[in-house]
Amino acid sequence: MSKKVVFSARQNHEIIKAITNQLSNEKDIDLFIHDPTENFFYLSNMPKQIQEADLIIVKVRNDCSIDLLHYAKINNIPTLHDVDIVLMCKNKIALDYVLRKIFKENSNPLKNFSLPKSWSQNLKYNKKFENWAKVKLPIVIKSHYQHDKWNRFTFLVRTIEEINTFRKLYENFLTYDVYIQKFIESDGIERKVYVVGDRVFGIQRENPIYLFMRENPNSIKVDKIERTEFIITDEIKTLAKILSRELNLKIFGFDLIKPLEQDRYYLVDLNDFPGFRGINNIINILSDYLKDFILKS
Repeated sequence: MSKKVVFSARQNHEIIKAITNQLSNEKDIDLFIHDPTENFFYLSNMPKQIQEADLIIVKVRNDCSIDLLHYAKINNIPTLHDVDIVLMCKNKIALDYVLRKIFKENSNPLKNFSLPKSWSQNLKYNKKFENWAKVKLPIVIKSHYQHDKWNRFTFLVRTIEEINTFRKLYENFLTYDVYIQKFIESDGIERKVYVVGDRVFGIQRENPIYLFMRENPNSIKVDKIERTEFIITDEIKTLAKILSRELNLKIFGFDLIKPLEQDRYYLVDLNDFPGFRGINNIINILSDYLKDFILKS
Protein backbone atom coordinates (compact mmCIF):
# COMPACT_ATOMS: atom_id res chain seq x y z
CA MET A 1 0.00 0.00 0.00
CA SER A 2 1.36 3.45 -0.89
CA LYS A 3 2.11 6.05 1.76
CA LYS A 4 -0.20 9.07 1.81
CA VAL A 5 2.02 12.12 2.18
CA VAL A 6 1.23 15.83 2.37
CA PHE A 7 4.08 18.11 1.28
CA SER A 8 3.35 21.71 2.26
CA ALA A 9 5.72 24.30 0.81
CA ARG A 10 5.76 27.31 -1.47
CA GLN A 11 5.67 25.82 -4.96
CA ASN A 12 7.43 28.67 -6.78
CA HIS A 13 10.65 27.67 -5.04
CA GLU A 14 12.59 25.90 -7.80
CA ILE A 15 14.20 23.26 -5.58
CA ILE A 16 10.96 22.38 -3.79
CA LYS A 17 9.11 22.22 -7.10
CA ALA A 18 11.65 19.75 -8.50
CA ILE A 19 11.56 17.61 -5.34
CA THR A 20 7.77 17.36 -5.30
CA ASN A 21 7.85 16.44 -8.99
CA GLN A 22 10.22 13.57 -8.25
CA LEU A 23 8.24 12.32 -5.26
CA SER A 24 5.01 12.48 -7.27
CA ASN A 25 6.46 9.93 -9.67
CA GLU A 26 7.19 7.37 -6.95
CA LYS A 27 4.68 4.50 -7.16
CA ASP A 28 4.83 3.86 -3.39
CA ILE A 29 4.03 7.47 -2.50
CA ASP A 30 0.62 9.10 -2.87
CA LEU A 31 1.63 12.77 -2.71
CA PHE A 32 -0.71 15.68 -2.01
CA ILE A 33 0.92 19.06 -2.58
CA HIS A 34 -0.20 22.00 -0.45
CA ASP A 35 1.02 25.55 -1.08
CA PRO A 36 0.58 27.65 2.11
CA THR A 37 0.63 30.86 0.08
CA GLU A 38 -2.34 29.81 -2.06
CA ASN A 39 -4.29 26.96 -0.43
CA PHE A 40 -6.08 27.87 2.78
CA PHE A 41 -8.28 25.76 5.01
CA TYR A 42 -12.00 25.33 5.51
CA LEU A 43 -11.45 24.61 9.20
CA SER A 44 -14.56 22.53 9.84
CA ASN A 45 -13.85 20.30 6.85
CA MET A 46 -10.15 19.85 6.19
CA PRO A 47 -9.17 18.26 2.86
CA LYS A 48 -9.48 14.48 2.90
CA GLN A 49 -5.85 14.12 1.82
CA ILE A 50 -4.71 15.95 4.97
CA GLN A 51 -7.11 14.12 7.29
CA GLU A 52 -5.93 10.72 6.03
CA ALA A 53 -2.21 11.51 5.68
CA ASP A 54 0.37 9.04 6.94
CA LEU A 55 2.98 11.81 7.06
CA ILE A 56 3.08 15.60 6.68
CA ILE A 57 6.22 17.40 5.48
CA VAL A 58 6.25 21.17 5.96
CA LYS A 59 8.70 23.81 4.82
CA VAL A 60 7.32 26.73 6.80
CA ARG A 61 6.37 29.83 4.84
CA ASN A 62 3.73 31.55 7.00
CA ASP A 63 1.15 31.00 9.73
CA CYS A 64 -0.79 28.65 7.47
CA SER A 65 2.23 26.32 7.61
CA ILE A 66 2.23 26.45 11.42
CA ASP A 67 -1.53 25.84 11.50
CA LEU A 68 -1.03 22.65 9.51
CA LEU A 69 1.61 21.42 11.96
CA HIS A 70 -0.76 22.14 14.86
CA TYR A 71 -3.48 20.16 13.07
CA ALA A 72 -1.07 17.25 12.63
CA LYS A 73 -0.16 17.26 16.32
CA ILE A 74 -3.79 17.43 17.47
CA ASN A 75 -4.73 14.55 15.18
CA ASN A 76 -1.60 12.44 15.82
CA ILE A 77 -0.36 12.64 12.25
CA PRO A 78 3.44 12.13 12.03
CA THR A 79 5.50 15.04 10.65
CA LEU A 80 9.07 15.48 9.45
CA HIS A 81 9.59 18.13 12.14
CA ASP A 82 7.00 18.57 14.87
CA VAL A 83 5.30 21.87 15.63
CA ASP A 84 7.13 22.47 18.92
CA ILE A 85 10.54 22.23 17.25
CA VAL A 86 9.48 24.42 14.35
CA LEU A 87 8.01 27.09 16.64
CA MET A 88 11.23 27.15 18.62
CA CYS A 89 13.30 27.56 15.45
CA LYS A 90 10.94 30.28 14.23
CA ASN A 91 11.47 32.29 17.42
CA LYS A 92 15.06 33.60 17.47
CA ILE A 93 15.01 34.31 21.19
CA ALA A 94 13.69 30.87 22.16
CA LEU A 95 16.22 29.32 19.78
CA ASP A 96 19.02 31.34 21.39
CA TYR A 97 18.07 29.95 24.81
CA VAL A 98 18.23 26.34 23.66
CA LEU A 99 21.42 26.81 21.63
CA ARG A 100 23.20 28.21 24.68
CA LYS A 101 22.06 25.21 26.69
CA ILE A 102 23.33 22.84 23.97
CA PHE A 103 26.70 24.62 23.78
CA LYS A 104 27.07 24.52 27.57
CA GLU A 105 26.22 20.82 27.81
CA ASN A 106 28.58 19.97 24.93
CA SER A 107 31.35 22.41 25.76
CA ASN A 108 34.24 20.04 25.06
CA PRO A 109 33.32 18.81 21.54
CA LEU A 110 32.13 22.34 20.68
CA LYS A 111 35.09 24.18 22.19
CA ASN A 112 35.93 25.88 18.88
CA PHE A 113 32.40 27.26 18.41
CA SER A 114 30.66 30.15 20.12
CA LEU A 115 27.43 32.14 20.08
CA PRO A 116 27.54 35.96 19.88
CA LYS A 117 26.43 37.97 22.89
CA SER A 118 22.74 38.61 22.42
CA TRP A 119 19.77 40.45 23.89
CA SER A 120 16.04 40.93 23.44
CA GLN A 121 14.92 44.55 23.44
CA ASN A 122 12.06 46.86 22.50
CA LEU A 123 12.72 50.00 20.47
CA LYS A 124 9.48 51.81 21.31
CA TYR A 125 11.21 54.23 23.64
CA ASN A 126 14.01 55.66 21.53
CA LYS A 127 16.02 57.47 24.20
CA LYS A 128 15.98 54.51 26.55
CA PHE A 129 17.17 52.22 23.78
CA GLU A 130 19.90 54.66 22.71
CA ASN A 131 21.26 54.79 26.27
CA TRP A 132 21.27 51.00 26.39
CA ALA A 133 22.84 50.55 22.96
CA LYS A 134 25.59 53.18 22.95
CA VAL A 135 27.94 51.07 25.11
CA LYS A 136 27.27 47.92 23.06
CA LEU A 137 27.75 49.14 19.48
CA PRO A 138 28.17 47.79 16.89
CA ILE A 139 25.14 45.51 17.06
CA VAL A 140 22.93 43.64 14.59
CA ILE A 141 19.15 43.96 15.02
CA LYS A 142 17.15 40.99 13.77
CA SER A 143 13.43 40.27 13.63
CA HIS A 144 12.12 38.17 16.51
CA TYR A 145 10.51 35.72 14.08
CA GLN A 146 12.25 34.44 10.99
CA HIS A 147 9.96 32.36 8.75
CA ASP A 148 8.01 35.13 7.01
CA LYS A 149 10.37 36.91 4.63
CA TRP A 150 8.07 39.95 4.47
CA ASN A 151 8.48 40.48 8.21
CA ARG A 152 12.16 39.58 8.48
CA PHE A 153 15.15 41.89 8.66
CA THR A 154 18.81 42.06 9.61
CA PHE A 155 20.09 45.58 10.31
CA LEU A 156 23.60 46.66 11.28
CA VAL A 157 23.85 49.53 13.77
CA ARG A 158 27.30 51.12 14.05
CA THR A 159 26.32 54.56 15.35
CA ILE A 160 23.48 55.95 17.45
CA GLU A 161 22.27 57.86 14.39
CA GLU A 162 21.65 54.57 12.58
CA ILE A 163 19.07 53.64 15.22
CA ASN A 164 16.88 56.43 13.84
CA THR A 165 17.37 55.02 10.34
CA PHE A 166 16.20 51.64 11.59
CA ARG A 167 13.15 53.20 13.26
CA LYS A 168 12.12 54.91 10.02
CA LEU A 169 12.56 51.77 7.92
CA TYR A 170 10.84 49.41 10.35
CA GLU A 171 8.39 51.64 12.20
CA ASN A 172 5.75 48.88 12.14
CA PHE A 173 7.98 46.75 14.39
CA LEU A 174 8.67 49.31 17.10
CA THR A 175 6.06 47.85 19.45
CA TYR A 176 7.56 44.36 19.13
CA ASP A 177 10.60 42.89 20.80
CA VAL A 178 13.58 42.43 18.53
CA TYR A 179 16.52 40.04 18.72
CA ILE A 180 19.95 41.67 18.91
CA GLN A 181 23.40 40.16 18.44
CA LYS A 182 26.77 41.71 19.10
CA PHE A 183 28.42 42.36 15.73
CA ILE A 184 31.42 40.06 15.32
CA GLU A 185 34.15 41.47 13.10
CA SER A 186 34.92 38.59 10.76
CA ASP A 187 36.70 37.68 7.54
CA GLY A 188 33.60 38.83 5.64
CA ILE A 189 32.54 35.34 4.57
CA GLU A 190 29.26 33.69 5.55
CA ARG A 191 29.52 29.90 5.68
CA LYS A 192 26.20 28.13 5.29
CA VAL A 193 26.07 24.54 6.51
CA TYR A 194 23.26 22.31 5.29
CA VAL A 195 22.31 18.99 6.88
CA VAL A 196 20.27 16.24 5.22
CA GLY A 197 20.03 13.24 7.53
CA ASP A 198 23.62 12.24 8.28
CA ARG A 199 25.09 14.16 5.33
CA VAL A 200 26.58 17.65 5.76
CA PHE A 201 27.24 20.16 2.98
CA GLY A 202 28.77 23.62 2.92
CA ILE A 203 28.63 26.68 0.71
CA GLN A 204 30.08 30.11 1.33
CA ARG A 205 29.27 33.59 0.09
CA GLU A 206 30.15 37.15 0.94
CA ASN A 207 28.46 38.15 4.18
CA PRO A 208 25.55 40.48 3.23
CA ILE A 209 26.49 42.82 6.09
CA TYR A 210 29.97 43.31 4.63
CA LEU A 211 28.48 43.80 1.18
CA PHE A 212 26.30 46.53 2.67
CA MET A 213 29.23 48.19 4.43
CA ARG A 214 31.26 48.24 1.22
CA GLU A 215 28.63 49.30 -1.31
CA ASN A 216 25.73 50.67 0.78
CA PRO A 217 23.03 49.51 -1.69
CA ASN A 218 19.35 50.32 -1.20
CA SER A 219 18.63 46.61 -0.95
CA ILE A 220 20.50 43.31 -1.17
CA LYS A 221 19.11 40.23 -2.92
CA VAL A 222 20.89 37.65 -0.83
CA ASP A 223 19.91 34.75 -3.10
CA LYS A 224 21.82 36.42 -5.93
CA ILE A 225 25.15 36.60 -4.08
CA GLU A 226 27.64 34.20 -5.68
CA ARG A 227 28.16 30.99 -3.73
CA THR A 228 31.04 28.52 -3.75
CA GLU A 229 31.59 25.24 -1.95
CA PHE A 230 33.63 25.09 1.24
CA ILE A 231 35.08 22.01 2.89
CA ILE A 232 33.21 20.70 5.93
CA THR A 233 35.66 19.86 8.71
CA ASP A 234 35.22 17.07 11.24
CA GLU A 235 34.50 19.73 13.88
CA ILE A 236 31.65 21.16 11.83
CA LYS A 237 30.29 17.65 11.27
CA THR A 238 30.35 17.14 15.04
CA LEU A 239 28.45 20.41 15.55
CA ALA A 240 25.87 19.37 12.93
CA LYS A 241 25.41 15.96 14.58
CA ILE A 242 24.93 17.48 18.04
CA LEU A 243 22.43 20.06 16.77
CA SER A 244 20.49 17.39 14.88
CA ARG A 245 20.30 15.18 17.96
CA GLU A 246 19.49 17.88 20.49
CA LEU A 247 16.98 19.76 18.33
CA ASN A 248 15.46 16.63 16.74
CA LEU A 249 15.96 18.04 13.24
CA LYS A 250 16.46 15.84 10.18
CA ILE A 251 16.83 18.59 7.59
CA PHE A 252 18.22 21.98 8.63
CA GLY A 253 20.91 24.57 8.08
CA PHE A 254 23.01 26.97 10.10
CA ASP A 255 25.32 29.91 9.41
CA LEU A 256 28.88 30.29 10.67
CA ILE A 257 31.21 33.29 10.62
CA LYS A 258 34.94 33.25 11.39
CA PRO A 259 36.25 36.16 13.48
CA LEU A 260 39.51 37.84 12.58
CA GLU A 261 42.65 36.32 14.07
CA GLN A 262 40.73 33.55 15.85
CA ASP A 263 40.69 29.87 14.96
CA ARG A 264 37.02 29.39 15.83
CA TYR A 265 33.52 30.02 14.47
CA TYR A 266 30.43 31.85 15.70
CA LEU A 267 27.03 30.34 14.95
CA VAL A 268 24.78 33.27 14.03
CA ASP A 269 21.62 31.64 12.56
CA LEU A 270 19.78 28.32 12.28
CA ASN A 271 16.86 27.33 10.05
CA ASP A 272 14.73 24.19 10.36
CA PHE A 273 14.26 23.77 6.57
CA PRO A 274 16.50 26.13 4.54
CA GLY A 275 16.49 26.81 0.81
CA PHE A 276 19.58 24.68 0.01
CA ARG A 277 20.57 26.84 -2.97
CA GLY A 278 24.09 26.36 -4.28
CA ILE A 279 24.60 22.70 -3.37
CA ASN A 280 25.48 20.41 -6.25
CA ASN A 281 22.83 17.73 -6.93
CA ILE A 282 20.74 18.88 -3.97
CA ILE A 283 17.43 17.99 -5.66
CA ASN A 284 18.37 14.30 -5.91
CA ILE A 285 19.95 14.32 -2.45
CA LEU A 286 16.81 15.71 -0.80
CA SER A 287 14.45 13.61 -2.89
CA ASP A 288 16.31 10.39 -2.06
CA TYR A 289 16.41 11.24 1.64
CA LEU A 290 12.71 12.14 1.82
CA LYS A 291 11.70 9.06 -0.17
CA ASP A 292 13.62 6.84 2.25
CA PHE A 293 12.22 8.68 5.27
CA ILE A 294 8.65 8.38 3.95
CA LEU A 295 8.87 4.68 3.22
CA LYS A 296 10.41 3.92 6.62
CA SER A 297 7.90 6.03 8.56
